Amino acid sequence: MARAIRRWLVLLPLVAACRSAAGARYVTDFTDGAPGWFLPAEARFAARVEDGHLVLSLNPPRMVAWALSPFAFRDGQVEVEGTLLEGPSSADYGLILQARPGRFYRFAVSADGYYGVFAYDRGNWRTLVDWTTHAAIRTGRTTNHLRVRCAGAEMIFWVNGVEVARVPRGSDPGEGQVGVSVGTMVRGGARVAFDRFIAVRDR
Repeated sequence: MARAIRRWLVLLPLVAACRSAAGARYVTDFTDGAPGWFLPAEARFAARVEDGHLVLSLNPPRMVAWALSPFAFRDGQVEVEGTLLEGPSSADYGLILQARPGRFYRFAVSADGYYGVFAYDRGNWRTLVDWTTHAAIRTGRTTNHLRVRCAGAEMIFWVNGVEVARVPRGSDPGEGQVGVSVGTMVRGGARVAFDRFIAVRDR
């Protein structure tokens, strides 16, 4: 089944002024909460720690929302485990990369077996990799491991240890925060749990 690309966006502040976590490596399993994370809480979208997981809940359809870690890099790698807890199989979840005021990259997989890569820039979405099915994606309410490597002019994307895409990034990517996100299509009401978030900054 084809998936629509155009959707509304929940506009949340990107907190670019937040000081990045010190050190070249940031690891959390959310057992001790999510210190330093930007966790919105409102009727449409909430991000909170529940039972040792970071849980994102998004109620409206055709929206994207996210939570940002205190870690940022220009070149580096980030990975996370995500699981759909509730909601339609069209719900998607994934990683936010290079988040700066008004712009970021998003890598996401859906519970019905699709992945995509998108760039957001001051109110406009740009599709870098259109929604595509891949056998590496575990469908339904199961866990998927996502990883992205940003180096130089290229970004590389993996799902469950399998490389699924390589795309160029801007000529001046700059340093940006990393985090996690949830998205909905024609049906809302998605809840996704994230665990084992690891980010490494190149030295």
